[in-house]
Amino acid sequence: MIKVGYCAGHGGYKNKLKKLYATPGKRTPDGEPEWEFNDNVARAFANELSLYEGVASKRFDDPTGQRDVPLKERTDRANDWGANYYFSFHHNGLSSVYGYHTGVETFVYTNPNPKSVALANAIHPAVVKAYGLNNRGVKKGNLHIVRETKMPAVLVEGGFMDSFIDIKKLRDNMALENAGKLIAQAFAKHVGLKKSSEVQGVSITKGELTVGQYEELKKIIEIQAKRIAVLEEQVKAQQLNDTGKYSCKELIKKAVADGTFKATHLSKLDKYSDGDLTSYALTYANNKLG
Repeated sequence: MIKVGYCAGHGGYKNKLKKLYATPGKRTPDGEPEWEFNDNVARAFANELSLYEGVASKRFDDPTGQRDVPLKERTDRANDWGANYYFSFHHNGLSSVYGYHTGVETFVYTNPNPKSVALANAIHPAVVKAYGLNNRGVKKGNLHIVRETKMPAVLVEGGFMDSFIDIKKLRDNMALENAGKLIAQAFAKHVGLKKSSEVQGVSITKGELTVGQYEELKKIIEIQAKRIAVLEEQVKAQQLNDTGKYSCKELIKKAVADGTFKATHLSKLDKYSDGDLTSYALTYANNKLG
């Protein structure tokens, strides 16, 4: 199992009353929090990664944006979790006024792990493609996130918040979501991950199915149906073993990561009854299968 840690840089959001919560200085000249741009990319990254087998992801900033989690806390938790890779999503800033500077870049540490360099080189073309902005290349920097993590790590700067050119991309949610998606796909290719829908090299989304392919897909559906049946029995019994609880919690976390469930579920995971856990997990599983 490959474990991927990630975070949206900084913190900040606007609530329903338009009250701004943001890390000081980390915003556009118009007052938009950098974290909101970072969050869109991070969520799309996690959502795309959840489609692959053999990988688990964990977020280390506050997914609500209400707290700017200290950098040391992020890296300590990622190290303790035993992450194999780490991604930090950011957007750049040069000054407090708009200008015509532009471009995307990916950072590794000044004295980097060779695997960090390989990771950066693998995913940076996806960053350039997704944003369609000037390629500022892979760079080295003495940045806490890439310095204090014990695993290969990169920090992505997806364009300048104070650029007349780049801000158009940053205000386009589809562009940000595409960035997260393409980065995840590039990472998956780099480490050799395969999507859950791919069996023996065949994708269910392309072309017509042969009899053999149909039989393989039928097996997948039957396996998923059995898993759901087991969960449903546990719902009736209102009792889960440790493995069942862990599985349900992981499904709920995925549901939050891809936006199916609200982030408030994360703070309640350890308070939910077995029935609640399985009910929410089944809701998400059926939604995905449907």
